[in-house]
Amino acid sequence: MMELNNYITIHEAAKQLGIHEESLRRIIRIRTLPAEKIGGQWFISKEQLAIFSNAYDPKTGKRRHII
Repeated sequence: MMELNNYITIHEAAKQLGIHEESLRRIIRIRTLPAEKIGGQWFISKEQLAIFSNAYDPKTGKRRHII
């Protein structure tokens, strides 16, 4: 069983990333960011969100290019 202390909701994750909730749902649907659906609500691992946010540019909606 997963511990919910290590997960956050779509609302919280979108707020952290600075993007709209529906944009985040789209990212999850295309499997760019792994998430778990429990009882009709998506939960994202804090660890996975941290990894994703380091490579994601909210202005362009694409991965950042590191030189």
